[in-house]
Amino acid sequence: MQVIKKFLDLTELALSVVCVLSFVAMFVLGIATVVFRFIIESSLAFPDELIRYLFIWMISLGSAVALRRNVHAAIGVVVSHLPTVPRRAALVGSSLLGIVFFALILVAGIKLTMRVQSQISPALEISMAWVYGAVPVGMAFLILFSLELVVRQIKAPDAELLADGQ
Repeated sequence: MQVIKKFLDLTELALSVVCVLSFVAMFVLGIATVVFRFIIESSLAFPDELIRYLFIWMISLGSAVALRRNVHAAIGVVVSHLPTVPRRAALVGSSLLGIVFFALILVAGIKLTMRVQSQISPALEISMAWVYGAVPVGMAFLILFSLELVVRQIKAPDAELLADGQ
């Protein structure tokens, strides 16, 4: 079990690094776009498109990181007032419903990514599958981290069931 936790910790770290690097690249490209457009008076073709695609990937991967860190918005007023057994059932049930939802989007995302393989982006001239691939990749990580969350919710002591560090 410790090996799995270490693997998931490294995966979360890698996703976080990719998200930070994407944000830094988006920031630098945004500044470059402004400099070229208003100071040099010659606009670049690719930064706007690349910023958009990096943003899509950052959101897809960042959602998985946020889920693992338990920082997604949640309204737990009703659940927190439930007795222990129904509380645990509600938490595990909602996590399992999340996994089903992520799996449905994963399947649809794979189909869509396969369908757009032949489409080429206008400025970067790359396959749009690289862009749409963010959806199934992000969903796969969300499923992985949700499975870990379900195991934690099942094994957690009653006092830690709604704790922030879940």
